[in-house]
Amino acid sequence: MINNNSNTLSIIRDTAHRFIPNCRILLFGSRARNDNSIDSDYDFLIVTKEPVCIQEKRTLKSIIRKELAKFKIPADILILSEEELNSKKEINGHIIKQVLLEGKSI
Repeated sequence: MINNNSNTLSIIRDTAHRFIPNCRILLFGSRARNDNSIDSDYDFLIVTKEPVCIQEKRTLKSIIRKELAKFKIPADILILSEEELNSKKEINGHIIKQVLLEGKSI
């Protein structure tokens, strides 16, 4: 069973920082709201200081997901730069608005 214990969140944070140093991480979705089921994944947004190209984002998400799978932590990962985050948060109905409302920094 996976829960929101500090060890799981530390593994997520440490793994993300290993591949993307100096990033911010926001947990969102059911795990952030504490209304998750036993098999819920961890949704999180990684915010980078500098822009990252689409191909590099795909590669990073894949690597991080595989690393977390070693700990049996299912993850859905978004990666945006600060600039992308700031532009998307103004778009009505965009998921980033919800992430910023319910997200918890880890």
